[in-house]
Order: sequence, then structure tokens, then C-alpha cells
Amino acid sequence: MKKKKIFKILYTFISVIFIASAIITTIMILSFDMQYACPKFGNHILVSVNDSELSPKILKGSALLSDLKYDKVEKGDYVIITTKSMAGIQYSVRHLESVEDEYYLVSGTEGRGPFYVNKSSVIAVSKMQIYGLGGYINIMRTRTGFLLLVIIPLVIVIIIQVIRMLLLIQEKKLKEQYANTTAETVKKEDV
Repeated sequence: MKKKKIFKILYTFISVIFIASAIITTIMILSFDMQYACPKFGNHILVSVNDSELSPKILKGSALLSDLKYDKVEKGDYVIITTKSMAGIQYSVRHLESVEDEYYLVSGTEGRGPFYVNKSSVIAVSKMQIYGLGGYINIMRTRTGFLLLVIIPLVIVIIIQVIRMLLLIQEKKLKEQYANTTAETVKKEDV
């Protein structure tokens, strides 16, 4: 009985991981926008944070839901800066230090102090941080992550369902066999 309970808990856990991964992955794939090279939901994009330079406010592995149609930017906002390179579109998140006429002064990296960026380089303003989702997105972009979080749980769930079906068929056959044996015993006793 204990093994059945452990098996059921394990099965439920694997099923939940698979279903959650499948739903999140499907949403990300369906909402992926080629122009921004990231998921887009209406006027918002979802950008992964890949560095820890903005800790503790913005954590590495988070995802930032950022507004593309921002009206104004204020000191203290977190802005998404884009640059195009040979590898494609690159994003960085920076803390806005001050607003100038044509430029923004943003926080720099560890070895570099604050620097100016052209206002046209800022494509969005962060509105909300979703802890852990950026790490999940980064993992799902790899073959290993997709294999571990989608394919393997799917195969396990299918195998478990096949085993359960075979056990039910075997149980049904045993019940039929028992019913037939009982019926034959009753007939012999009646004679």
C-alpha cells in the first residue's frame, strides 16, 4: 500500500511538471515575436535577465515583463536597452540614473560606471519581475532543458499510463476468471 501511495505521488509530481512545462513552453512559442526575438504579449515583451549586476533588486534568472508603449521614463525605472549584433538582437537591463534631453544616463557594469545611451536604444520599461521564469526560458532554449522538462516527463507519463492500462486489463481478466470459476463451483454444488 505504501508503494502505491509513493507511486501515485511521484506520478502526480511528474504530471504536474510536464503539464506546467508544456503550457509555459506552448505560450512562449506561440507568443514569440521575430522583431523582438522574445515572447510578446500585446504591448509587452518578456525579457530574461542573464546577469546579476542589478542584484538584489533584479535577480539573475528572472524575467521582466516590459512595456513597449511606455509614455514616460523616470529616474529609478529599469529600462530594456537593445543592440543588434552578428548573434542577433541583444538585450540588457539597466537602472535609469537620470533623464537628459536626447540621452538617458544608465547604471553601468561592474568594471564600468554609468554611461549614456541614446533614447532610441531604449525599447521598453520594466513593469514587473517574474522570479525564476527567465531561468526557465533559458533552460528551455537548450536541447538538454527541453529534453529534461518536456520530452522525458512526457515519455514517463505515457509509460505509466500504458502500465496502468495493462494492469487494468489484467485485473479485468482475473475478475472474469474468478467469476467463471465461482460459477462453475456453484453449478457443481447444485448437481
